[in-house]
Amino acid sequence: MPGQSFQRIVTLSELLNATLKQQLNEMPHLTVESEDLDRLIIEVKALDKEQETLRGRLGEMIRLRKDAERRGTDLRSRIAAQLRGKLGFSNENLAAYGIKARKRERKKPTTERPIPTTVPPASPVQ
Repeated sequence: MPGQSFQRIVTLSELLNATLKQQLNEMPHLTVESEDLDRLIIEVKALDKEQETLRGRLGEMIRLRKDAERRGTDLRSRIAAQLRGKLGFSNENLAAYGIKARKRERKKPTTERPIPTTVPPASPVQ
């Protein structure tokens, strides 16, 4: 039944089964199907309950994983800071630890611009 929610399907199955049980005296040929529907409803409810349990466990696992990631980032940052302090911020050996070394500053060539000695006359305002 595409387009219907799981809960709606279970509710409709329970309604069908309850109504069918009342009519089994008149339609005994549906007894086996009614028993199958009983078992199926029990199985589906158990699976739904297990899914909810696993969904809760998944949320807990995600929270624990994010906490571990945060602690790992903090620890890596502290170790990297100590290595930078020990080896120097620009030491290229930091790359062996997966830490980027600070780039060396480039010295820009100094080009002096000539300073104008005369100020051009102001143009008259019109």
